[in-house]
Amino acid sequence: MVCPPMNYLMIHDIRKEYFDLNLDYYKLTFDDGLFTQYYYYPFFKNHSDKLSYFTTTSFIKPGKARAMFNDVYISHLKTRKYMYRTFIEGSYDHFMRVEELQEISKHPNVQIGVHSHFHDVILTRKHPRKRKPLSHWKLCRFDNISEISENDFSIRSKIAFQGFHYRNGSLIRRSQAEWEDYIKYDTDLCLKWMQQNLSMTPDMYCFPFNEYNEKLLSILKTFGFKKFFAARPGKSQEVNGRVDIDTLVDG
Repeated sequence: MVCPPMNYLMIHDIRKEYFDLNLDYYKLTFDDGLFTQYYYYPFFKNHSDKLSYFTTTSFIKPGKARAMFNDVYISHLKTRKYMYRTFIEGSYDHFMRVEELQEISKHPNVQIGVHSHFHDVILTRKHPRKRKPLSHWKLCRFDNISEISENDFSIRSKIAFQGFHYRNGSLIRRSQAEWEDYIKYDTDLCLKWMQQNLSMTPDMYCFPFNEYNEKLLSILKTFGFKKFFAARPGKSQEVNGRVDIDTLVDG
């Protein structure tokens, strides 16, 4: 299968500035299941192509649907901010509630995909191509992290990298079997959640942190996933690349 040209936009928490853009020539993908994606749905409901919502299922908690856009623009959260709220503070109000995801999933121009269940991180010695300071929320995921040099490790997708457990001040490499079991466990939880709450089985998968490898891809295919998304598809002919919408706003 050969993927189409990269004309997908990647959208996280929605900023007011996005509504000044001409999005007609893009296919829109929304990550994580954030509340603003539900709140501002009226702005996108007449988009010419289907809207793809990639949901991190453990982030979506039970609750009644809140109101959609009512002429009031709400504040925007950067990814590192809402991830800190989620993983460190245990707050989920910035994500959709179950009834909200159920509501938008009913619309014919909406398709729901998977963005993992936990969206968590692991320590690894493999560094990203572009080295950036580690986000505070990632550092806080590990105790006594200051004992390990940042030159020796990075913190990346727990589902895409074998990585190391950090226990009692020591790094212990996760076995291949543990890594594969984790991928299957995470994916199984996603699909069970989707069936229980939306009565559907999605076949689209967006990789957490846009990170993947052939092992992850091959395991996901056994669960019935057929269409895959990442910001950087690399050499893969099976992964759809995406452009971050903020590059259109911030240049």
